[in-house]
Amino acid sequence: MLSRRLEPEVMDTREEALGYNTMDNREVNRRFADEILSLIADSELDSSQPLTLLDPGTGTALIPIEICQRNAQVQIIAADLATEMLKVATNNLRSAELSNRISLELADARQLPCPDSFVDGVIANSLIHHIADPLPILQEMLRVIKPGGFLFLRDLARPDSLDDLESLVRQYAANDTPHQRQMLTDSLHAALTLSEIRDLLQTCGLPPEAAQLTSDRHWTVSHRLAQT
Repeated sequence: MLSRRLEPEVMDTREEALGYNTMDNREVNRRFADEILSLIADSELDSSQPLTLLDPGTGTALIPIEICQRNAQVQIIAADLATEMLKVATNNLRSAELSNRISLELADARQLPCPDSFVDGVIANSLIHHIADPLPILQEMLRVIKPGGFLFLRDLARPDSLDDLESLVRQYAANDTPHQRQMLTDSLHAALTLSEIRDLLQTCGLPPEAAQLTSDRHWTVSHRLAQT
């Protein structure tokens, strides 16, 4: 089994922010948004009221933009600890004309900018692999979700071997810049395995089977909290 090798928790250089923003993740982001919109449609939440989601580790806010462009009732708090990411996100929101529905927050995922039971759902894409100890962040996410709300996380799954890792980079980043290919390499090496994320869910009191492998390089956590 390939051992976990951490990468910096915060990607906060201009080069990293621009590189992240220009990687071709359109299909990945679209599928992520599809599943969030499906969760909203299948929920018992009041569809006549605005729905508030929280996206910690939002990066440059591309996924919140995708979601809000497709559902006019969703409002999103998009948080990140990287100021350079949020600078690029600000430009993205302005271009998409969504600054009134997506609010940007400079915040640590260990101290989310919300009261208890405040949001209808927490979503996060590719956040967990940046964190040395994700348990406090998972617990903080659960703190801010309303009863009946949902948790939806997706991240890379660490491959079994270095050969498998290099094969994934060749397959999915062949046309990217050397810097972008290195970013994917580092992220795959820092990712959790399915077994590791399931252990964390169990510690949080969630069913381990809420985490499933959903592609050759991703696991997904999808769980709805009980109504009170």
